[in-house]
Amino acid sequence: MIPPRPLWFLLAALPLLLCPLRAAAATVRLLVAIGANVGDPDDAVLRFADDDAGRVRQLFVELGGVRADRSYLVVDQPASVVRQRLAEVTGRIAELRAAGDDAVLIVYVSAHAKGGVLHLRGSHLPLAELRDSANQAGARLSVLLVDACESGTLARRKGGRAGPEFSVSLEQIPLHGQVVISSSGPGESSEEWDSLKGSLFTHHLLTGLRGDADVEDDGRVSLAEAYAYAYRRTVAGAAGAGQHPAYAWELSGTGELILTEPQAARSALIFPAALAGRYVVASQPRPDVVAEVEKAPGRPLRLAVPPGRYLLRKRAGASTGLLELELPYGGERQVREEELKWRPYTEVALKGGHVELRGSALLGFARLESAPVRGTGTRLSAGLGYRHSWGSWWALGVVSFNQAGYPAVELEVRERALSAGVTAGYRWLEWALVPYVGMGVELTGLEQRLRRQREEEIGDTFGVEPLPPRRALGLGLGPVAGVEVPLPGQAFALLQAQFLLRYLPSTEQPALLPAAHVSAGAGWRF
Repeated sequence: MIPPRPLWFLLAALPLLLCPLRAAAATVRLLVAIGANVGDPDDAVLRFADDDAGRVRQLFVELGGVRADRSYLVVDQPASVVRQRLAEVTGRIAELRAAGDDAVLIVYVSAHAKGGVLHLRGSHLPLAELRDSANQAGARLSVLLVDACESGTLARRKGGRAGPEFSVSLEQIPLHGQVVISSSGPGESSEEWDSLKGSLFTHHLLTGLRGDADVEDDGRVSLAEAYAYAYRRTVAGAAGAGQHPAYAWELSGTGELILTEPQAARSALIFPAALAGRYVVASQPRPDVVAEVEKAPGRPLRLAVPPGRYLLRKRAGASTGLLELELPYGGERQVREEELKWRPYTEVALKGGHVELRGSALLGFARLESAPVRGTGTRLSAGLGYRHSWGSWWALGVVSFNQAGYPAVELEVRERALSAGVTAGYRWLEWALVPYVGMGVELTGLEQRLRRQREEEIGDTFGVEPLPPRRALGLGLGPVAGVEVPLPGQAFALLQAQFLLRYLPSTEQPALLPAAHVSAGAGWRF
């Protein structure tokens, strides 16, 4: 008997309903960042190619959807190592494709090049071979970014047709193929600037990818936006005969490739619409330029930056406006023109771009310390301090006071101590919690007042005067270690420990004894 039609359809579809649905294919991004300061023996040694490769890797891990374990950093290695890394990436892409995922490969290189050949630590890698290796790695789409002299020879299309912009169609047909962007045209040099501590093209490309190239204000930076921004800024800033980035592609499909999503960054600087001018954002304490924006009035800007500390500079004639910005734990910080502190341009230039705007700080703290007299318990003291810093280096002067009482043999002892100390050392400002170490010296004045049991009775009976107070001056020397915790505004907290070898003249114990302090406090920078 043939079952009714609805039942027949249900029975036919049952195996499909029972089969687990396969997860939709994921798009996985991989990155290879190559930097080589050293080229051929007759090439001038570059200074920042390695750093540029590291910055590109950091940015794509931070904003470009590349996981850290899927990014490769290859610095100052010969061509054989570069080929090996590309082969490893090809293997990982094959694994992804076998799992049903698809891959997008981004390759960045900064090095010497001449005649279409990269110079990598005394060995050669033809740019055409690099392009073909990226193209044949098995990724759905590959993007090749080359910052090298004469790299424009690479941007000669094999197919397709170059144009000023990419399609912005919303049809769900993903792009396939390869995009090549070079920092200079055929026969042109790619410039490296000491003031930027990097190459001109990569510097502007990274600034654009952090959000300044987002002309559509959608919180994302497309490949077209990034290239147009880097081209315009590089051409405007290049010296001599000029530098003109070039690009070519072999693409099929529709849509646009989004390189970064600044809107998703965990920390950012917000430039209100009313601000205008050139702003340079440099990291602290090492004054590396993170971004340089030409802010136009009327358009707000959200510039994604990693959590950390920054010095913002704005040049206006012979003066430079400075603003310290702290984002140690992330979050957003708005840039306000009225908060700029203006200094002569010559002062900023002579100090290498680093000016301590709030080098002074006042501190209050509580301190738990070992007793100057053994067996009499710990002491709790209160103190005030003044700290001055020069970048990562600091010096701190403190004054503290404590008093205590304890029993002795037929005596009651009242003790007061006044200490003054100076400590100096180094702190690591690149971390959210700032560790520091140093060495300190402390001078302690100690007074003990002794009162005998039945003091009045003894005085009346024997006519004996009360015991005179004892006074001593001690000196301690030892290392200190602690951690500083930034708080909102100019406030901070700290926790510190110090070990001392203290000399304190005494008739009841050795004059030289170890001592220790543990301090907790808060401060305000100004």
